[in-house]
This record gives sequence, C-alpha cells and structure tokens, in this order.
Amino acid sequence: MQENNAVPNTTLQPGTHVYPFTCQIPQGNFPSSFHGVHGSIIYSMKVEIHRPWHLAKEFVTEFNFASHIDANQPHLLAPLAGSNTKTLCCLWCASGPISMTVCTERKGFVPGELVKIICELSNGSSRTVTPHATLIQKQMFYTHNKCNRRLQMKNLASVDGQPVNPSSSEVYSDMMLPIPPNTTLTISNCPILELDYTVDVSLRIRGSTDLKVLFPIVLCNIPVYAPQPPPPYQ
Repeated sequence: MQENNAVPNTTLQPGTHVYPFTCQIPQGNFPSSFHGVHGSIIYSMKVEIHRPWHLAKEFVTEFNFASHIDANQPHLLAPLAGSNTKTLCCLWCASGPISMTVCTERKGFVPGELVKIICELSNGSSRTVTPHATLIQKQMFYTHNKCNRRLQMKNLASVDGQPVNPSSSEVYSDMMLPIPPNTTLTISNCPILELDYTVDVSLRIRGSTDLKVLFPIVLCNIPVYAPQPPPPYQ
C-alpha cells in the first residue's frame, strides 16, 4: 500500500545497528486481518537491505490490522427481537402450541462481552423443552466475479437455559452468551471475503426439530459508551 525509503547513501559499518523508522498506513476503508479456511486477509511490512556486489536481503513481517467499527452507531444500538411458534403432532393427537419470543439489548458487541438474551416461552405441549443459544461464525469466500463461493460455518460459544416444564406459559429465561475475546471483527468491506456472526436461539424439543430464532450481530472494536451521570446538584 505504501513504500517508505530510508535516507539514501547511508553506509553502516560492521556491527549491530538499530534504525528506527515509521510507515504511515494510508487512509481508507480496509478490512481487518483474518486467517480463514479458504482464504486470508494479511498485512505485512517488507524491509530490504542492499549491499554492494550482493543480492538484496529481504525481511518480511506480518502485523495485525483492525478496522474501526463503532458500536455506538444508531443501527447497532437498536434492540433486536423475534418470535417463532410450532405445534407438535403425534399420529391423530395434536398438543398445544409451543412459542418463543426472544430479544437482545442491541446489535453491536465487542469481543469479550456477554450477549444478554431474554426469552419469553410458552410450552403448551406434553414435553419438556430447553432453550439454547449458540454464537455462529460464517465465513463466505467468493471468486472475483462472485460466480463461485465457499461457505464455512463455525460454532464459537454456546449456553443452555433452564428447562421449561409441560403446560407452562409466560416463562421468562435469561441467557448470557459469551463472545470469545480474540474473535475477529465483522468483515463486510472486502469484495472476496465476508465474515458474519449470528446468534442462534433454539428451543430444544425431545423427539422434534428445534424451534429457532436467528439474530445477526456485528462485532466491533469501539465499545458502547456508558452514559455519564449528571453533575451533583449545587
């Protein structure tokens, strides 16, 4: 992206020398560093040493780059909510409906935070159901013309809620889903690679498919600012 040349015609005598230098990263909307299954985003710095009558000596080192993603943007501060319902059937008998309404406090989070998930559950069936939440990472790799793609899914963290007994209604269950501290930030500004995160909240029902509600979240590196308390009254 940028080249930084040292002072020309500098001759170093034999021995150990320390030469400090800086390199300004250009302004731009660059994606964060990432190492994936089918592709990577790598930033590196190359240093060359030229000696008379010798081939240039080259040293390359990789460094980590993180885009600025601010969790204080209005659309990332807005809460998320969703619901789903189903009725279990067994031969000619149908049980009461099972419903789940789920909400989170916001859409933007920072690695290392806990995602608070609030579930309102109603279990009209004859079976015990258990809420469960999973943080899923989705890696999508494209060719340049996006004619071909490869998808890689990975579960990063999970948590179980309290079981809900049969014929129970208006049961509230809170779950705290951890985001691993070293998780890569969301990547949406690269033409050949996307990195997204989803919170999968499911209601596990014995002998039946899970009832699911999915939330897309964005992983940021600028946390939500805590509101400052008003000054004391004089």
